[in-house]
Amino acid sequence: MKRKTFREYLTECRFEDIWAAIAENFSEPDEIKPVYVEYYSKLLSLPSRRCKGVIELSSRPTIQPEGMNAAPDWLIDKNVKTSETDSAYVSAVLLYWASLLTFITSKEHDDDLNHYLDIIESDDCQALGQYLMESVESDPLGSVKRESVDRKERLFWEETFAHSSPGDWRGILYVLKRKLEYDMGFMRGFADHAGREQDADRMQLCCRLIDGATAHIYPDERARRMLNLLFRILEQEVTNWSD
Repeated sequence: MKRKTFREYLTECRFEDIWAAIAENFSEPDEIKPVYVEYYSKLLSLPSRRCKGVIELSSRPTIQPEGMNAAPDWLIDKNVKTSETDSAYVSAVLLYWASLLTFITSKEHDDDLNHYLDIIESDDCQALGQYLMESVESDPLGSVKRESVDRKERLFWEETFAHSSPGDWRGILYVLKRKLEYDMGFMRGFADHAGREQDADRMQLCCRLIDGATAHIYPDERARRMLNLLFRILEQEVTNWSD
């Protein structure tokens, strides 16, 4: 059966059905509903983009699906792998975890950054003052958004450490992988430097090396080579993975 994309799941569902699934599975309060309404609309209006990879849902909604480590602009046209037949439930899980870091899109971030840089380049003090005033204006739903993101971050890390057994050497690498995936979500869409895509690709490579090296508790020669390459990449590149 042909897999549907993130966008196709959102398109075929009424928002009210998606919201009911979000409230049921994640206990998001009614105060945040207008934020999700706006976010849902923004994602549907994103331009089409060729997206590599697949989003794979877990058996539990509280675990972030594999392949969602990017801004929503890079996720919206990804195929979704799931055995779940309830489209509203799938849409709820995707919409919830797509907003792990923020409720804005990469396009919004880049448009705002380019607007700021245009003002700086024009040396227009009045325009700069207006921009700064608008940027510090209070968002009436700002605290509600922050609390939602905080809840997702706690859930993300609770699930991460729950899978890190102290008796298994692979646990620390699993935590490292999750840290890389979390940072990749920021890097692929919200970082401000020109090489953000290349940095995200290197992080993705590290995650794949961790998966290969930790497939078995007793590493063979191939796994040891993967570990060696992983640490070489981290040593050479990690200092450049920030703004």
